[in-house]
Amino acid sequence: MGFTTLICALFLADCLLRGNTHAVIVAHTIESAETIFEIVRFMWHNLPAWWHQNHPATRESSTELFWDSLNSRFSVGTAGSLAFGRGQTINCLLCSEVAHWRKPQEALTALFAAVPVSGYVVLESTPNGVGNYFYDLWQAASKRDSAFTPQFYVWWEDPSYQIAGPPLGPLTKEERDLQEQYSLTDDQLRWRREKQRELREKFGQEYPEDAHSCFLVTGACCFSVARLMEMRTQASQCPCTTIEDPLACYIWYQTGMKQAGLVNPLPGRLTIWKKAEEGHEYVIGADVASGLESGNCSAAVVLDRATGEQVAELHGRWRPDIFARLLSALAALYDMPWLAVESNNHGGTALHVLRRELYYRRLYHHVDPLRGGKPEPGWPTNSRTKPVMIDGLAAAIAERQILIRSPWLIDECLTFVNRDGELGAEEGRYDDLVIACAIAWQLRQRPVPRGTTIRPPGW
Repeated sequence: MGFTTLICALFLADCLLRGNTHAVIVAHTIESAETIFEIVRFMWHNLPAWWHQNHPATRESSTELFWDSLNSRFSVGTAGSLAFGRGQTINCLLCSEVAHWRKPQEALTALFAAVPVSGYVVLESTPNGVGNYFYDLWQAASKRDSAFTPQFYVWWEDPSYQIAGPPLGPLTKEERDLQEQYSLTDDQLRWRREKQRELREKFGQEYPEDAHSCFLVTGACCFSVARLMEMRTQASQCPCTTIEDPLACYIWYQTGMKQAGLVNPLPGRLTIWKKAEEGHEYVIGADVASGLESGNCSAAVVLDRATGEQVAELHGRWRPDIFARLLSALAALYDMPWLAVESNNHGGTALHVLRRELYYRRLYHHVDPLRGGKPEPGWPTNSRTKPVMIDGLAAAIAERQILIRSPWLIDECLTFVNRDGELGAEEGRYDDLVIACAIAWQLRQRPVPRGTTIRPPGW
């Protein structure tokens, strides 16, 4: 609708009429930035000749205009250059297509620091799914929890978006609802049909019709966003018990070890939605982290094997050996079910404690035909198994075979994306719970191979 052009015109006016102004455009690619800057240069070159005589551009390039007599500058940069804007004062800032920036939070932090209190900041973008930083900013602005004012525009506000013709035939339910709610004409609906045929699933992204659903139909999320949002609503209404210090409450129950010997300074939580029920069998999937304060969390997800419902979740930053003891204690609450621990990296330490010190008898052993078919303890996440586990969880979510109770897990699912074939969390997000849940789902789906028997010393 020309909003970028309008904002460029306002910023150029500030540079020329107020002076001592630095206006900046930041886009997700240099090509986009230069294309937008061409609009600014076009405006400048088409001003009356007396402007150019009185205030000539001292310096002009494809990325900058500078007027020495006004001490004003208009420049462009890219979000990929995270150092752009540092050490400068930016009076007018336009950030274009923020939802598609690679590292939006890091880039915007540097840019915002350069804008004084009296400055202007405009963030504009088409949506790119939920769970990213732009979505968080939009949600905060919508709730009046930030300095930004949310502005949402729909395609029918542009009078040119219509195609003349005879009255349309039978309308779909969606078209009837739009016509009744927004008084759309047949010519507008005809334009909408043509654009839908042209853009298909991208129509909702390029021509959003409400500020909620436009985020749901876009993005690179690996899972059904609509189903996740539905489960999030259900999760907010489901009662649960959350224990903020599961280490102190449960370690001694399983191991008999004194709490004083297992002091853990980092936070964690155990959340239980349903206690173990007689006649029900459960499975546990676990992802192990280093336990460092600045690192990822260790996570475990407990599923009801028969119903696919999530009944419990363990999440926190513990050392791998302590996390192994917590897993054993958690398993005791659900009658010692099958437990699959990711064997990568720090998972080896947790598996060693579970096998050699706690003698957990129902550990999952993975059979890899490419490695001789010998059962090996733990679930290996690699280039072959990761797509299988993520696709399996995605299908379970879409087909309503799994019921996720955890809002934390749902939020991680919303930010778990496929970027050019690479599966993982969005920049600055985590996927510990997603991996744990995907492993638990694989454990639920497949027969558990028999592992080797580990006997305590002296047996």
